[in-house]
This record gives sequence, structure tokens and C-alpha cells, in this order.
Amino acid sequence: MNVSLEKKIAVGLGVVLVLLLGIGFVSYWSTTDLIDREVRIAQTHQVRETIEHLLSLIEDLESTQRIDLLTGENQYLQSYREASHNIEVVLHDLTNQTSDDQTQQQHFLALRPLIDLRLALFRKLIDLRDTGRLEANELKIRLQLGKETMDKIKLVLGKMREQEQVLLINWSKQADRAASLTLSIVIGGTLLTITLAIGGGGLIFYDLSKRRQAERDVQAGRAREALILRTVPVVMYSAQPSGDYGALWVSENVEALTGYSPRSFLDDSSLWASRLHPIDHERVLMEFEKLPLDGALATEYRWQTHSCEYRWFRDEKVLIRRPDGTPQEIVGLWTDVTARRQASEVIRRQADIINQIQETVISIDLDGHVMSWNKGAEKTLGYSVNEALGKHISFIYPEEDREFLECEVIGPAKAKGTHQVEVRRLTKSGALRFAQLSLTLLRDDTDSPIGIIGYSMDITDRKRGEEALLNSRNQLAALAVRLESVQEEERTRIALEVHDVLGQALTGLKLDVAWVHKRITESIESARHAAVLARLDSARELLDSTIQSVRDIATTLRPSVLDQIGLEAAVEWQAREFQHRTGIACGTTIRPRNLGLSPEQSTALFRILQEILTNVARHAHATNVDIRLEQFGEHVSLQVGDNGRGISSVEQSGPKSFGLLGMRLRAQQQGGSFDIRSTSGTGTTVTVSIPLYRTTDD
Repeated sequence: MNVSLEKKIAVGLGVVLVLLLGIGFVSYWSTTDLIDREVRIAQTHQVRETIEHLLSLIEDLESTQRIDLLTGENQYLQSYREASHNIEVVLHDLTNQTSDDQTQQQHFLALRPLIDLRLALFRKLIDLRDTGRLEANELKIRLQLGKETMDKIKLVLGKMREQEQVLLINWSKQADRAASLTLSIVIGGTLLTITLAIGGGGLIFYDLSKRRQAERDVQAGRAREALILRTVPVVMYSAQPSGDYGALWVSENVEALTGYSPRSFLDDSSLWASRLHPIDHERVLMEFEKLPLDGALATEYRWQTHSCEYRWFRDEKVLIRRPDGTPQEIVGLWTDVTARRQASEVIRRQADIINQIQETVISIDLDGHVMSWNKGAEKTLGYSVNEALGKHISFIYPEEDREFLECEVIGPAKAKGTHQVEVRRLTKSGALRFAQLSLTLLRDDTDSPIGIIGYSMDITDRKRGEEALLNSRNQLAALAVRLESVQEEERTRIALEVHDVLGQALTGLKLDVAWVHKRITESIESARHAAVLARLDSARELLDSTIQSVRDIATTLRPSVLDQIGLEAAVEWQAREFQHRTGIACGTTIRPRNLGLSPEQSTALFRILQEILTNVARHAHATNVDIRLEQFGEHVSLQVGDNGRGISSVEQSGPKSFGLLGMRLRAQQQGGSFDIRSTSGTGTTVTVSIPLYRTTDD
């Protein structure tokens, strides 16, 4: 609640006046109390003086009595009368002075009989002396009795004096406290008054400063308001509530939006209605006619500017009524929304294009919640737009792929801006589908990330085809392994058959021919059989040649040295045979001598070596071949290098490269690798590496 400065000043003055009155009252009360205590102190001093005066009178009377008795003069009687009168006066004053003190009144009641007794003793002693009856013993008794009475009087007066001393001390202390209190109140009141005056002045100054600042703020606010009205693309206006709804007031920035000055709208009340788009004219006026019923209206329409361009405007207005309820004016905001309408149209067209794409297009926010879902997504995944919007994108992924989704799909897209990955997704029916997903990070006008859009192509059929092809390849590889095994077994069997059966038959035939030749030679008619002997010699040579051919065939099919003494000796034998057969120098390096390979591994490496040497002899045109069979850790490496013409990459993958394919397949069957390195004109190096220990399934 705001309080005016005048009211604040009046309240402040009232508070100060009340405080001053309170301080004055307290000061008056304290001063009165101080005066009362000072009066009591003065009264106490007066009582003490009266007691001292009374004691002095009695003591003077005593002294006068002694002098009179010693000298025998008659002056004592006159002194007695004067002293008695003075004592009575003092006692009367003392009674009045101690009338308000009960203790002192009690002392006074005890004192009065003693003084009367002492005065009576004085009078009796005077009478006895005057009649001459005062004897020495009587005088002594009378004096002793007077002395005792005087002592009692002094004792009572001493008590009264002490009582007054106590009262004097108490009243002095109270007077000091009252004086201090009065001084404190006066000083405190003065300081409080000064403080209140300074505080009130400060508050008034502060309030005036605030008022001046508020006035400056109001002026600055009005300046900002005028600046805003001139610069923002929102026109404020008031218009007639009926008829052609002509303008009553328009903000200055209307000229920047329409090209017409505010004066143009005020001078021509039909300007607004006359420049409505023909298509929108009737609709807009009908909506304006409903304004008295609804009280407020928001509509958009096209309006022709000064440059004859139709632009979209949003018109938001309310109807202001008079106290009697009749329409007074229309107050509204007029905004150019052409750019927004155009952007909305572009977005709508883009959305239509995206919806027409048969593949899946989905956008999500940075938290993974679905923001858009096209027709392709509905068709592929089975979920409608309403079912998908707002859900986390993980609902279309298998449970076991949720971590993959965060780490391998959404995470890289946020980090890199674009990302491609293959994913698995679940349809509404529960079917598992594969997709090739391309992701792009969405950004706003400030280049800040706002979401991710993903385009995915269903590759389920392709994946199934790849799986079928892979299965087929695996089956073919297994078949090739089996064929190689069967072929090697068949070669071994044929080699044994050729060596054992055919070799033995040829050897027996050779022996028979030798026996016939010997019998004819030893017969007496050998000369007649010279032609037969010549034929037998030719047959023997043919048999020797045939037997050697059989041996070569058996060795080619399955070298017996491979089975008998191992791969190391077989490699050296093959090198010697190659050098003997082709004339190409062939060196070998084998370490260690006992490699510990299985029969299958030894056979695979030996067959690969045979194929390499065959290719060298046929195509390399080399003059030197180097063979290295070595063990490195848990792998055995066969490396064959030549200095021939080399082999190109085209020849390595050409249609006639079945030998290379067979060698690579043999190496892979043993869990190894096959590598060719060749430079044109400098030779070729083939390296085969297989693990020394390998577990295989039959």
C-alpha cells in the first residue's frame, strides 16, 4: 500500500509530539521526586540540628547547675527558667519535625519523660538549697540521680541522631539516583528527539528522492514505450465498435508495417476495411460483428499495404464497454505474420514430402522422445503417429539393444552431428526388422542442438539374403574342406595302390622278362633268337621307365617323405626336386627342425608350397627362390620369395587365380592367414602363417 508524503510527515510529527509529551511528563515526575527527596534531606538536617540544640540546652543547664552549686549564687534559678522554656520550644519543634517518622516518635515518647524528670530534679534541688535542707548526702544522691537521668537522655538523643543519620544517607542516595535518572531522561529525550528529527528529515529526503527517481523512471518508461511502439512489428490501435470500424488512434509504427501514416487511418475511416483481401473481406467483417457477443476476437487475414502487396496480419482485439454496458471502442494489436505463415507453409510442404517418403523418417528431441513420425514409419513399424509421439524412441528397439541405442546410435549422432549405423527394431506385431539408419543432429537459429532426425531404410530382406549367402559360403567352405580332405585321402590311397600294386606288378614283370632273357641267352640256340633278345632288352628298358614313372606318380600324389620323416624333410626334398626339374636355384631355411605340426597342418603347408613353386615355374621367370619355414611364438610361418617379374593386383583377383584362391582357402582352413606382396620387376613374396595349436570341429 502506497502512503503519501504528507501522511508520512503528519504521522511522524504525531509520533514526535507523543514522545516529547511522554519525555516531558517523565522529566516532570523525576524532577518533582528529586525535589521531594531534597526536602526530606533538608528536614533530616533540621531534625539533627534540633536534636543537637536540645542536647546543648540540657548540657548547658547541667553546667549552670554545677557552677551555681559551687559558687552558691542564685543565678541557677533564672537559668533553669530560661532553659526550661527553651527546652519546651525545642521539644515542640522536634515533635513537629518527626511527626511522620514512627520510630522517631517512639524515641520522642521515651525522651519526654526523661527530660521532665531531669527538669523536676533540677527544680527539687533548687528548692532544697533555698530552704537550707540540702545536706551533703542528699546532694550526692540528687546529683547521682540527675547524672543517670542525663545519661538516659543522651542515649535516647543519640539513637534519634543515628536514626536521622540513616535517613539522611538513604535520602541522599535516593536523591542522587533521582538526579541521575532525571538527567538521563532529559539527555535521552533530547537525543531521541534529535534522532527522530534527523530520521524524519532523512525519510522525507529519501521519499522525495524516490519520487524524483520514480518520475525519471516514468519518463524513461514512456520513452521506451514510445521506442517500442515505433520499432516492434506490433501495431496498437483503438477503433470504432461498429460500422466500418474506422481507427480512433493508431501507434506510430503502423507506417513501417503498412506504408500508411497514422493520420491516413484517422482521416479515412474506411481505409482498413477497403483494403481487406476480397477472399477474406466478408469473413473478417462477419467475425467483427460477433465481437459484442464474445467480447474478444483473434483472427488472421490478408491486407493490402501501400505498395499494393497483400500481407498476412494477425488481429487480436477486445471490446471496451461504457458503464451502462454499451460498446465504447475496440482496442487491439495488429501484427504482420507473413513470414510466419510462409515458414509454416514451407514446414507443411516439407512435412508432406516427408510423409510421402516410403522409408522411415523419425525425429526425436535430445532426451530421445519422438517429435515426428512419418507415414513410412507407420507402415514399417505399425505404430500410428498418436501412439508414437512423446514416447522414448527405445520402445521400438529390443530390450537387449537399449544400451547399444544410447552408446552407438544417439551418442555418436550428438557428438559428430551425423552418424550411420545398422540397427534392429521391433514392429508393433513383435517382428524383428533390420534397418540402415542415417542420423543428423538438428540445430536452431543459434546453432544450438535441439534434436535428431533419422532416415532409415529397411534392409531386412537384404540382411536375410546376406545371412543366406553367408550360410551358403560357410557350407561351400565346409564342402571345400571336405573335398580337400577326401582328395588328400584319395591321393594317399591311389599313391599306395600305384606304389604297392602296380609297382609290384611291374617289378614282377621285369623279373619275368629278365628270366626269359637269361634263359635264351644261356641256350645253345641263342644266336637264332637275337631278334627276341633285342625285343626283351627293349621291354626291360620300357619296364624300368614305367616303374620310374609309377614312382614319380605316387610321389606326386603323396610324397612318402612327408609321412615318413615330416614336413621339414619334405620341404627340403621338394626344393631339391624343383631345382633339379626347373634349373631355378632354390634355397631353404628351416628352424627349428622339429616344429610339432599336426598331419593336417603339415599337408596344408606342403600343398601350398607345391602350388607356389608351380606358379613360380610357370609365370615368374625367376632365377632364384628362397624358402623359409620358421616358428614365431605360437605360429608357424612359411615364406617363399622369388626374384621374378612379380604379380599385379589384377592377376591376383583375376578369373585364372584359382591357385591363389586354393592356397588362401587352405590357410584359412587351418585358422591362418595368406598374404602376397609383389612389386613389378622385383619379385613376389608369399607368406602363410598358421597357429601351432588349434582346436577344430569335425
